[in-house]
Parts: sequence; C-alpha cells; structure tokens
Amino acid sequence: MPIVTFLPSGKTFEVAEGTLLFDAAMNAGLPVASSCGAEQVCGRCNMSVILGADNLSPRREWENQLLSRDKKPKTDRISCMTKIMGDCTVTTTYW
Repeated sequence: MPIVTFLPSGKTFEVAEGTLLFDAAMNAGLPVASSCGAEQVCGRCNMSVILGADNLSPRREWENQLLSRDKKPKTDRISCMTKIMGDCTVTTTYW
C-alpha cells in the first residue's frame, strides 16, 4: 500500500491505492481548503507535490484548467481529483 507524507508536519500514512489526496489529508486530521466540498469545482484544495509525482493519477483537462485559472505552479495537483497510486510527499500553503 502506498505511503503519503505530508509536509511540513512529516506525518506519514499508509493508504489504499486509489485514495484521493483530499481524503488522505482529511483522514490524517489535516485541514483541506475547499469551498465546493470536493466536488471538483473550486480548485482550492490544491497541493504541491514534492516527491512521487509519477505515483499519482494522470491529470485530466479539467484539473489543468483549474490550475491554470488560479495561476498555480505545475507541481500542484487538485487533491480532490488526484488519486494516490504509489508513495508520494505533498504540502500546501495553508498547513
């Protein structure tokens, strides 16, 4: 099972393959910014991928549009759209 690490806390959690980044963070007790309740609309739940970008589900066009709209860096992912397929390390500005 994949291990996700959340920085700066350094918390690590084992998750089932296919778990959304959003759900992994919430289950770890971390706050996740969202005004749409993970309905894949607002884009506020973006997280920066530090390690393991290749271990996440591929980006879809809608995710690219949200990141572009909000002028987010290419290392960011919308957590409610991104599935964990292998080990990764993420962070966000609101932790």
